[in-house]
Amino acid sequence: MDILKMSDLEIYEIGLKELTLQLGAAEKMRFLRQCKPSDYDYTAERHKWLADQPDIPTIAKRIQKMEAAQEAEEYIKTERVAAWRKGLLELTDIEIYELGLKVLVEKLDAYGFLRFIVHHFKQLNATQTVDLSQQPWSDSDDSIKPNQQIRETELQD
Repeated sequence: MDILKMSDLEIYEIGLKELTLQLGAAEKMRFLRQCKPSDYDYTAERHKWLADQPDIPTIAKRIQKMEAAQEAEEYIKTERVAAWRKGLLELTDIEIYELGLKVLVEKLDAYGFLRFIVHHFKQLNATQTVDLSQQPWSDSDDSIKPNQQIRETELQD
């Protein structure tokens, strides 16, 4: 799979399939609902952080503490995901979000992941679509095929 030679739509579809495979359909939808652009102003926060810079030994100690805390947190996350896969507990929205990001990066690499997200944002900004692959349909209706998407405005006509 060469991400550089694939279209955004192909990458998006591969990402959706992998999310469904790894998370399931319901959790895939929870993940996708959370993927939306943020209006967070990082620069304002950055100025606050830079104003309170401690000395180098203090920074080194903080880094060591953070690394130890991250290792403990990763262990807990791994245990929770394993329990979720066994059906023993429900993951929180942030856990689903983090797991979905991990699945996409592992499958598509960093560049493919970015293209997936950009394509997803374009989908969010486009007219709302209805996925007819989830809708009941009959073999006699030749105008609607499974996996076909129709814009909401077309459905109202």
